[in-house]
Amino acid sequence: MTNFTLDGQNVSIRDQAGNIAVLNPLEALQLLQWLSEHNNILLSSARQSINVGQNVGQELEIHLYQENLGHLDELKAALPGLHEYRPPARVLSVPLEEVTERAIELLKEFQVEYWIHPLLDEDDVFAQA
Repeated sequence: MTNFTLDGQNVSIRDQAGNIAVLNPLEALQLLQWLSEHNNILLSSARQSINVGQNVGQELEIHLYQENLGHLDELKAALPGLHEYRPPARVLSVPLEEVTERAIELLKEFQVEYWIHPLLDEDDVFAQA
């Protein structure tokens, strides 16, 4: 199993083989953003790993991003039972320094879910970087 350690200044990642990667706070946030952007693919892959051999009655969910939409017709031809659904959400991001009070008010008024990484709430998070 992979282990993650946050010591206040760095994030350490140790894999099953004992290999260690150490990330500074900025690198850790970049990894977090990348993971967030690809969470649907990761969740789908994790579900498939867990359900190997137990896939009777289950469906394959395919996430095509804009740059891969050119493959849609080929996929439809190869998968006759393929159904297309409207995406449930659109993920947007903006640098925190560009977020205004008015934007926060609108998010609350529209009851839109938003998330600010907990490290960004701390004033001295990048003091060591």
